[in-house]
Amino acid sequence: MIHFGLEGYGASTIYIAAVAAFLLSIVWRPSIGMYFLVLLLPLQTWRYRLHEYPLGTQFIDILLLGIVLGMLLRRERFELQPLGPSLLFFAVFCYLSLCLGSLYLDASLPFSLDDARFSDWKNYVEMFFVSVLVVSVMKETNQVRILLIVMCVSFLLVNRSFYTTMSDRDLSHFSYDSRDTGPLGYAGENGLAAFEAMFTAFLLGLYAFARHVAVKLGLLGLIGTGIYCLLFSFSRGGYLGLLAALVVLGILRDRKLLLLVGGLLIAWQTVLPDAVQERITMTTEAAAPGELESSAQERVELWQDAFELLGQNPVIGIGFGTYQALKRVGPYSDTHNYYIKVLVETGVVGLCVFLWLLLRMWRVGFVLYRTSVDVFWRAVGLGFTGLMTSAMVCNFFGDRWTYQQVDGFLWVLLGCVVRGLILEGREVSVAGESRASSLAVAGPVAA
Repeated sequence: MIHFGLEGYGASTIYIAAVAAFLLSIVWRPSIGMYFLVLLLPLQTWRYRLHEYPLGTQFIDILLLGIVLGMLLRRERFELQPLGPSLLFFAVFCYLSLCLGSLYLDASLPFSLDDARFSDWKNYVEMFFVSVLVVSVMKETNQVRILLIVMCVSFLLVNRSFYTTMSDRDLSHFSYDSRDTGPLGYAGENGLAAFEAMFTAFLLGLYAFARHVAVKLGLLGLIGTGIYCLLFSFSRGGYLGLLAALVVLGILRDRKLLLLVGGLLIAWQTVLPDAVQERITMTTEAAAPGELESSAQERVELWQDAFELLGQNPVIGIGFGTYQALKRVGPYSDTHNYYIKVLVETGVVGLCVFLWLLLRMWRVGFVLYRTSVDVFWRAVGLGFTGLMTSAMVCNFFGDRWTYQQVDGFLWVLLGCVVRGLILEGREVSVAGESRASSLAVAGPVAA
């Protein structure tokens, strides 16, 4: 818009395009709405600008409604994907835990979007539904290819916006003031880093199977922008998330990545920018001997407090979305470790269910990679396996799981992976084995 002298019309143009995508999803193809949704999914600050227009705050909800209406008018069925029952079970489990949290807080039961905790739950499980819709709408391989291209364009827009901001800042040394969230908004700098680490890991999986020179160069360019943004997000959790994905991708596909990881671990003080080295070692804020620097110390205090709270109800916890309302340690509303947050809020039972879901999601990518006869689907499966590995590690350092702009692509790609399993004629059972699927995949479910 700026290049054409139309910078003042950006929000109105996006809004008009959203209305068009909504209508076209109903009267023409539901996939149109999905493409447009995915394009803007991580661009939270862009979507903020729609709030001044009618229903602009419900951008995601409205587009999903258009996709559903388009499917119903065409009498298309919602595919019961192999993970569909698991996601439905987990959504119901989280809601019951949400109700438990209301009792703990002595608040009214969560039935209204005016309730911040209910709104957070709705936004969280809405991504489960997005995954189901991707499976139901993206029926052909070419549609998934287009969706991946749209995701790459969105990734590039995120990175260009971040670079435009950071290019004017002094990056010769680390400073908290030099950090920026990019267009991911309230997800924060660490949320941006998790997004970059996860999607860069996915792109590396695609690159491992790329054969055409143009495709390889394009992927390398995207990977390069992702690494730049990750480095200057100054997030140590994001760094570890990408390194873990590199190790898994190296073991599964390309041993050269293991050499790359080994080289980085040996020579990082030589090859990384000074500001990144300072962030890793925190030389700008040296702690006294035997003490942790302030950010690490704050995390330890949060974890200690969380485990004290866990003692009140270690089996089923204090309730989903409850810890943030307590503000027990200073201004913080998060445990800075999502697994500890799940443990405190949903107890040992909830943590086991969450880990079970994570492993199932990781496995669908792995199964697609190992069993597919199509190179494209093998690449998607490998990339998703790397992405899930990165997500699992990043969540050790904070909540990188419930923000739509951070892990929205994860749920979209989960739907793509399941579509690949369907097209390849395979299903991942609860026990974990891969078997031929006699389902298509499995018939309609209630909208």
